[in-house]
Amino acid sequence: MIAKNHEMRGKQSSVHFARMASHWSLMGDMEEEICLTGGGRTTVTRRGGVVFREGGPWSSTVISLLRHLESSGFTEAPSVAGTGFDERGRETLSFIEGEFVHPAPWSDESFPQLGMMLRRLHDATASFKPPENSLWRDWFGRNLGDGPHVIGHCDTGPWNIVCRSGLPVGLIDWEVAGPVRADIELAQACWLNAQLYDDDIAERVGLGSVGKRARQVRLLLDGYGLSRKQRGGFVDKLITFAVHDAAEQAKEAAVTPESNDAEPLWAITWRTRSASWMLNHRQTLAAALA
Repeated sequence: MIAKNHEMRGKQSSVHFARMASHWSLMGDMEEEICLTGGGRTTVTRRGGVVFREGGPWSSTVISLLRHLESSGFTEAPSVAGTGFDERGRETLSFIEGEFVHPAPWSDESFPQLGMMLRRLHDATASFKPPENSLWRDWFGRNLGDGPHVIGHCDTGPWNIVCRSGLPVGLIDWEVAGPVRADIELAQACWLNAQLYDDDIAERVGLGSVGKRARQVRLLLDGYGLSRKQRGGFVDKLITFAVHDAAEQAKEAAVTPESNDAEPLWAITWRTRSASWMLNHRQTLAAALA
């Protein structure tokens, strides 16, 4: 899942999740299915303790990854419920209990935790061996950046991070998971969670100053354990990711001069303005990481 187009609408999320054992009987729970918001490109519902997501050609690979994460002791991902699929071919996963801070900003204390969570994820996926004929969902970020690939979540915006008491405890919506360079996963996470956005959005959401948000980027990288040497050029990666993300939004929505749908146009607008904002504040961002 590429960053959702609805993340700037200012709606509060209050979906609650409860981690359940993988041996649940999916057919035994006859509660009514409830549609969940924020599912990205696919419909997501829950019934009792199980979440159902429309599957795709990549679903078997993602299910294998989630099983590996659970067996590796990574607790911040949903566990696989039953076989991983229901009779309709939908993915079946557990809930993670909590709420979302989005669209409000994270506290400073959250950023080292976010970085450590991503480090644990990348450490856990280092031993993952994808099944034969594995397939990952197409995503523009796969070949950005430099260095070796890891297996990442690839959609690390705050709308996909469950928290308790304001601190991150889990990652949901794994449909875009797959190969990514670690610096790109970190750039996405820093950009979206420190909310390096233009001033009008900062005022609307109640974000901190440029300096405060720059320090939050540093705190996330500190939590991940990225060395000072490895941070060279990181601000450029933040800007590059935002520009490519904006371009991808335009492609997905097939925007033309005749387009008048406000939702994709706003999705493109806030991303490009964010890139411009980061260019204007490049020195402050770079100084915070030095």
